[in-house]
Amino acid sequence: MENTSLTNRIGCRRKELGLSYQDLADRTGLSRSTLQRYETGGIKNIPLRRLNALAEGLETSVMYILGDTEPSNAEVLERGIYDVPVFDSVSAGFGAYADSNVISFIPTFIGHAAENGEYLWINVKGDSMSPKIEDGDRILVRRLDSVENGSVAVVMIDDEAYVKKIKFGRNWIELHSFNPYYPVRRLENEDAARVSVVGLVIEVSKKL
Repeated sequence: MENTSLTNRIGCRRKELGLSYQDLADRTGLSRSTLQRYETGGIKNIPLRRLNALAEGLETSVMYILGDTEPSNAEVLERGIYDVPVFDSVSAGFGAYADSNVISFIPTFIGHAAENGEYLWINVKGDSMSPKIEDGDRILVRRLDSVENGSVAVVMIDDEAYVKKIKFGRNWIELHSFNPYYPVRRLENEDAARVSVVGLVIEVSKKL
């Protein structure tokens, strides 16, 4: 979709709701100058979190802003359902996070508008977490920098992202796979510091 279509939709929807730039700024937390530049095409790439804020402020959906024919979130917002982005791999969702990696959106129950931008779906590749998470399944992940011991999480080691069951102690971290063919990966002392938690796996959507 060309950027002009996106900017037209932002401006048209704002005017349709009778909102000034300041009104929309108050709703979204974005500055008036930023909103003006979005509408005029002065900023060509809008980060996903800001798209979510715009969709909420404009009482519509991210999908509408990006090109759907009808605004739909006015009704959807009342039910706590939001358009959550889908990434085609764990690395795309966390290691090299960029809006261009979003392949689609899925309406997902979140419940609280403030948490909307914290969630994403990821298509899983590989069988290390089989049978609970199979190759081709989709996982819903909430962005968090810490999880409880024994949780299934997305973690980063250097620039690589993994889905693993994580266990940790004072000076060590272990990454466990559900598939018994994959050995436990244990990192200790300085190596343990290379591991960072970036999200908690909330839900698994199985492929048909």
